[in-house]
Parts: sequence; structure tokens; C-alpha cells
Amino acid sequence: MSDPAPKPSGRATLRLGNRERVRLQTAVILVIIGLLAIALRPLFVRLVEVRDFQTCQTNVRKMAQALGIYAQEWDDTFPLADVWLDAVRGRMAAVDPDRYLKCPKDHSSAPSSYLYNETMAGLSLSVRRDDPESTARRRQLRRLDRAALVIEKHGSAENAHAPLPDWDAVAANMTLPHNMPEATGSIIFGNGRAWFRSREALQSSAGRRF
Repeated sequence: MSDPAPKPSGRATLRLGNRERVRLQTAVILVIIGLLAIALRPLFVRLVEVRDFQTCQTNVRKMAQALGIYAQEWDDTFPLADVWLDAVRGRMAAVDPDRYLKCPKDHSSAPSSYLYNETMAGLSLSVRRDDPESTARRRQLRRLDRAALVIEKHGSAENAHAPLPDWDAVAANMTLPHNMPEATGSIIFGNGRAWFRSREALQSSAGRRF
């Protein structure tokens, strides 16, 4: 006598075909990738900011070298404000010097992402000329070798040059809106040395002469 046939269970079983199984696996993988992208996005953003900061540092060093060469050619005298970008371009050992004049995040039509201190324009570190206007600017700055020559400042058509007679003016220009979340604080001193300060460090120096 044969066994009776088993009674069907009241629970339905879910059976996936090959196509449905592949779709489910693909959906799970996409969800995992999405979660990883969300989790790693701050890291990627930070890496881009570090890259752009280092690019700005490189730009400032290149400009410091170019302005140093110019000064050596002209009795330690810095270029006039209206021609400082041409002076930098002509003394950069690069195929495309203009790329060093712009921050990677500066998409404005400005000629440069950097600001030249027109208070220093035409002054010499070593030669004192008998010129009342130059003498007055020397006294205003006090020490030319410690005065800001070029600072990083983004995004304005007026940023080619401006007077920076003291740290107040430097800090004010460094705290204007920037393309990057934080101003890099890149500065070239009058002696051609590149120096990097945070916004807070510049603000703590504000109110003092150079």
C-alpha cells in the first residue's frame, strides 16, 4: 500500500528565476555603492580642497620667484601696479604662465586670483630715491621686506592690485568672499619669500603695521 500524497502547505514559497536573482543582486550592489559614496563624499571634498590649496601655494611660489627675478633686474625695485602681471608672466619659466595666475576654483573673468600691493609698487628694498611720494609710502610700510607684496584673493575683476599699507588691509582682503571655503592665506613678502597664514592668523595681526 503506497503512502498518501503529502498535503500542500498553506505557506507560499518565493522562488526567483535567474533574471530576477540578477536584478536583485544588481539592486543590492547599487545600494551599497550609493551608501559608500555618501559616506566617502566628505573625504573626496577634503582631498579636492587640499589639492587646490597646494596649487595656490605653488602659484604663490612661482610668482615670488618671478617677482624676485624682476627685482634683481631693476635694482631691487618691484614692478608698477599696472604692469605687475606682465612682469610675472615674462619671468616665469613655464609654457603657460597664465595658469599660475588663477586659482583652480576661480572661474571669474579676473586677470588673476591674486592681489598685488600697489603700496609697494616701484619701491626698492635697497635704493632710496629722493621722491616725496615714495618716501611717504616707505614710512607707511616701515619695513619693505616684511610688507605683503602679493596675497591670494579670489573672484573679482578689481583684484589685480590695491593698496595694502598694513595688516588691517591684508586681513580685510583675505576675508572677502572666496571660491574656496577658506582663504589659503598665501602671501609673498617684500623679500620674495612665500608665507602661508590662516585667516585667523591674519586677523590677529590686523591693527599692527608691517
